Amino acid sequence: MNAFKKISAMVLFAVMASQAVTAATTVTPVIVNAVGGYFDVYLVNNCSKEIEVRVRAEGSSSTSKYKAGEKVKVPVKAGYEVYVDGKLFKKFEDSDSGKEIKLCK
Repeated sequence: MNAFKKISAMVLFAVMASQAVTAATTVTPVIVNAVGGYFDVYLVNNCSKEIEVRVRAEGSSSTSKYKAGEKVKVPVKAGYEVYVDGKLFKKFEDSDSGKEIKLCK
């Protein structure tokens, strides 16, 4: 009877260890949507000339020059504004996430 208990305990331990290894190696995808957080947009200079682009946010701004045909990934938040050659072009919204923004009309 004592040997039966030992064998049963060893089998139970082996099954539990196997399940723990399986659970630890299983990949569970997690999707995170950060409301109000940063998201990427792609600013595309589809003009035939170099343009000056300024992204303005909460009291600060960043200015860059984009050559004709250039495409740049930029992290922004809803409410940020983009100016092209000094003129307001667009105010970003959460729905702009992942989109290409063509900077010439």
